[in-house]
Amino acid sequence: MRHFQTDDAGAGQLLMRAEERLAEARAFTTGRALLPDAPRQPRAARIWLGSVLIAVGNRLVRPLPKAATPA
Repeated sequence: MRHFQTDDAGAGQLLMRAEERLAEARAFTTGRALLPDAPRQPRAARIWLGSVLIAVGNRLVRPLPKAATPA
């Protein structure tokens, strides 16, 4: 694995994070290649719940409409 020598701490941290994510992606891909018939995690319920929570949060944060005044 390549290691870049930088004097910038922020750039070094970003490179380290990118290397960690690449290693995780390789491990995930290898696992899926070795066990192709393994059951996948149920994501539909989590996605539905997340979208409902976001909609409720947006509804609560949005300002209420002003009351109509008689003209």
